[in-house]
Amino acid sequence: MTPNTPPVNSIRRKKADATRRKIIQAAHKEFIARGFHGATMAGIAARAGVASQTVYFVFHTKPELISAVIDTAVMGEEDPRPPQAQPWWAEMVAEPDPAEALRIFIRGAGDVFARAAAIAEVLRAAALTDDEVRRTHKHHEALRRDGFGQVLEILAGKGPLRDDRSFDELTDAFMTVFGDSTYNLLDTARGWSHDQIMAWLCDVLPGMLLARPATVGN
Repeated sequence: MTPNTPPVNSIRRKKADATRRKIIQAAHKEFIARGFHGATMAGIAARAGVASQTVYFVFHTKPELISAVIDTAVMGEEDPRPPQAQPWWAEMVAEPDPAEALRIFIRGAGDVFARAAAIAEVLRAAALTDDEVRRTHKHHEALRRDGFGQVLEILAGKGPLRDDRSFDELTDAFMTVFGDSTYNLLDTARGWSHDQIMAWLCDVLPGMLLARPATVGN
């Protein structure tokens, strides 16, 4: 092997990573087109241009595969990082004004919803009738709730939250309004653009979650 030749293990790893990406991309399209129960590992393999055995070898089961699809949609493909490691999260943390910090979060996380809302809805629908899928759905919902709770805690450090609702109730409302179902409904059923959805969320969520500033003279 010459000094400029990549190690064999490195080449194999790159090929394995490329195959994994192809399967995830194909699975995302197949799940959206056919739903979780309608999609098959064979159909995903055909769309990815690999053998069915390869899909099973890499992901073992459909619940494991759709979980990986959602993880990829949330973190992105080019530079996969969780929301807490994204530049917009750090910008939100640094912003002193709670309302503006919330808007920074909405706009930053909006890209995640644009990628992940439709596939998350496929998972949610399948979880209604399948115990294994339900466990996968609960896992992702727990991660989402933890993330939204972190945001509320950060906002509470910058100014008061509404005091007529408990922290858990505010988290529930936050997750529902800025949720996959809401985004998907406005996007696909109502025909709103991504920018329209973001503008609406930036308008309504500060009033839903944050205490109103005291008026002059009170």
